[in-house]
Amino acid sequence: DFVAGFVHQWLDMERLDFFQFDVNLHRDFDESTRAATRKEVYQSFAHLLRDPKNGRLGKLLKSDYVFVNGLLATYYGIEGVTGDEFRKIELPADSPRGGLLGMAAIHAMGSDGIASSPVERGAWVLRHLLNDPPPPAPPNVPQISRLKDQVLTTRERLFAHQEEAQCASCHRKIDPIGFGLENFNAAGKWRTENSDGAGKKKKTWTIDASGVLHNGPAFANYSELRDRIVEREEDFARGFTEHLIEYALGRPFSFSDKELADEIVQSAGRNKFVLREFVHAIVQSQPFQAK
Repeated sequence: DFVAGFVHQWLDMERLDFFQFDVNLHRDFDESTRAATRKEVYQSFAHLLRDPKNGRLGKLLKSDYVFVNGLLATYYGIEGVTGDEFRKIELPADSPRGGLLGMAAIHAMGSDGIASSPVERGAWVLRHLLNDPPPPAPPNVPQISRLKDQVLTTRERLFAHQEEAQCASCHRKIDPIGFGLENFNAAGKWRTENSDGAGKKKKTWTIDASGVLHNGPAFANYSELRDRIVEREEDFARGFTEHLIEYALGRPFSFSDKELADEIVQSAGRNKFVLREFVHAIVQSQPFQAK
């Protein structure tokens, strides 16, 4: 259907199936949980599509509710939800859930099944939420040999990449966002500590999720990062529109589609970026009608 097909393509959901998760580290993230996290993304989008009045696109950036079944509610530590059916559950004001950045599927895609990847997560946010995709990584970037066998915090390891000339400019843009999401482990569970190494060499540290957006404001923690991203709703709407045009026309977005994208964003913006407005505008457009 449209929801699963479009959302899968738009958010690069195929990454959720790229690897197996380490059962010793992420015992609860089995195939049933993985499927439930995927369905949460689709259900959240479908809910907004069904609501012609309040189904604002920005609620995918932050919302005061989640769609969960009993399995996913337990995974998230939400009490009082049982059964296989997904339903809308209101969240307390301080919950890290609600919106795409609170969904386990998004964080699982930004990992390797063992550890979180701030680089993958930061790049995903730039591509899909801020409409500011980073350039492709340079080919054949060598591992930094002096870091081999060293027990380091995630920040220490990534700051070393910022010292390499060919890596610095992209990492300075990507890494701060990834650091802001480090309270989610590889399988999207909330945490306050992380560790590296084993045995006597094991190092544990309190996660520091602070940072500064590239050419933008600072944030002290995940909650503030999410709020900074919410402030970029128009950028989010623009990127969403370009992906919608790609999906609807069955080809990559091109320069010739810029005028259509402008019209759709302006039209939807007049109605607070309600999701149905975007879909209605593309269906009514001349390129779609002439397809």
